[in-house]
Order: sequence, then structure tokens, then C-alpha cells
Amino acid sequence: MKLHFPLLATLTSLALSPAVPGAVTEWRTEVQVSNGGNGVPLTFGFDGGLNEPSASVELSSGSATARASSALNSGGYIPTLRTFAGNDGWRAQAVAWGVQGFTNTSGAVLDTSLVMDLSANIIGDNRVRASVYLFQTDFFEYSPDTGTILFESSSQLWPGFEDFANNLGPDGFDIASSVAGPVSEQRSFDFSVQPGEDFYVWAQLISTASTTGVSDASSTLTASFTNITGLTPAAAVPEPGALALLLASGLLLFQRRRAA
Repeated sequence: MKLHFPLLATLTSLALSPAVPGAVTEWRTEVQVSNGGNGVPLTFGFDGGLNEPSASVELSSGSATARASSALNSGGYIPTLRTFAGNDGWRAQAVAWGVQGFTNTSGAVLDTSLVMDLSANIIGDNRVRASVYLFQTDFFEYSPDTGTILFESSSQLWPGFEDFANNLGPDGFDIASSVAGPVSEQRSFDFSVQPGEDFYVWAQLISTASTTGVSDASSTLTASFTNITGLTPAAAVPEPGALALLLASGLLLFQRRRAA
């Protein structure tokens, strides 16, 4: 028998999506993995979607392993992305991405910085790539493809951010590395948000193992703000303790209804 928890769903929905007049409402976390090649058919795995606070998937077959996860961190801010691709004869790729909308509800100009941290390890002739973009737009059309985001989307990059996002070298917010060994990179961008203004942050992490070895970015791509005063995300993920309390409260109410 399928059980329904309408009150629990309402409580959880309120915790995840605070009502803010005029605020953006869209966020996503998505993951995709694939492996195969060298005469072996490719296999794929997917998870996540629109207004999903987290997604994860793992695919292991033959000589290849790929896994990816994307989750909005506590409070609903920018997703934390993790990917791993391991190859011992087959090709493997893991992709994690996410987008989060924000509104400045402070009533004053918000001065903050977007900080990006990448930590990874590469063994063999393999590759990791990380991208973080900042957008202002009235009609956001989500795409997991960097080319679409940069050059084809109706969205506009934040003024002053273009030089960073379109620079595919180490000075930009596109970081690609295929050099064996540890990868540790940090980028930052200062910007201001006017009262009531909306914007989006888009992030993607890709690990590709085309040759024997690994592309291990499971110790993460994170993006954060130095100042979040009055910054309201489209999705606010409750603290683990708060979520457990909501679940316990809903279960107790359900048991009382059953007893009645």
C-alpha cells in the first residue's frame, strides 16, 4: 500500500523554498555518467532535474567506473560538485552540474565575491574541467553545455565577468587540466547586487578518463559567496538536524492520524 504524507510534504516544501516576493524560483542539480569504448557499447546513467536539491549516480562495468554528485549545500547556496572517472581499458566520463537563482532581499546594495575552489587528482593522460558562470537575466533557459551558456543563451554574463568566463586559460572561471598530479585552483570575482535584483550561478565539473588511470575530482568543486547578507536563494536546503526534525514531526503526525 502506498502511503501519502501531505503535511510532511508541505513542511518540507516550506523549508526548501521560502516565499520571497519577486524572487527567482528555479534551481537544478543534475549528473550524467558514461563508460565503454574500444569496441564496447557505451552505457549511460542520469539523475536529478529541475528544482532537485541533489543528484548522484554511479556506473561501473568492465574496466571503467564513473560517478558524479551534485548537491545544494546547507542553506541552499551554490551546489557542491564531485566527479570521478577511472579507466583500465575503457573510456569513462562523469559530469555534474547545477544552477541556483538568487535575489537580494536586503533592501540595500550587496557587495560580495564569488569564490571558486577546485581540488582534484589526475593519473595518466586524463582530464578534469571546471566552470562557474554568473548571470543576470529575466528569462533563464537552463543548459548543461558551456558553449550554449556562453554564446547561444539569451542570458547575459554579469557585467565585468565576461573576460573571466570567456578566458579558457588558468586566469578564468573555466579551468581545464590534463597534467598528471594534484590539481588545486581558486578563482574569485567581486561584484555588487542592487536591492531586489536577481541573478543565477551556473557550475559544472567534468572528469574524463580516456586512457588508463583516473580523473578524480571527488574532493570537489565548490563555489561560495564571501557575503550572503540578505541574499535569498531560490532553494534553501535545511540543516541536516532541521530536516530530521521535520521528518520526525511529519511521522509523529501521521502516526497520530493512524491511531485516531
